[in-house]
Amino acid sequence: MKITFKSDSIIILADVWVEGPQGKRGIKMAIDTGSTYTIIPAAIAEAVGCNLKRSKNFVTLVTASGVEKAPVVKVKLQIWGKEIENIKVAAHDLPAQSYVDGLLGIDALRLLKAVIDFKHSTIEL
Repeated sequence: MKITFKSDSIIILADVWVEGPQGKRGIKMAIDTGSTYTIIPAAIAEAVGCNLKRSKNFVTLVTASGVEKAPVVKVKLQIWGKEIENIKVAAHDLPAQSYVDGLLGIDALRLLKAVIDFKHSTIEL
């Protein structure tokens, strides 16, 4: 499967469904090859049934505002007609001025076996 994106885009966007034990929510994410982890908003994680207060795993995120710890939760992601089951994601809110709700990190891109071709503005799965 090939997905095309605008060659002059600063951000490559993707509509993603996040599913947990209590539901499913759609969010807009940026493809971020510089992010080790996939990041979803804390409110979305909670809305789909993840209990952030009970999380025993945390990741350290280096952000524009400093270093922060974020709880890790397992969810299912649906993107471009593909599903990633039981992916560990960081539950962390991006700044309010962000154009997106979350970041699709290199961890998810690897699981999708995504090949990003900037010359032809495509992502192949």
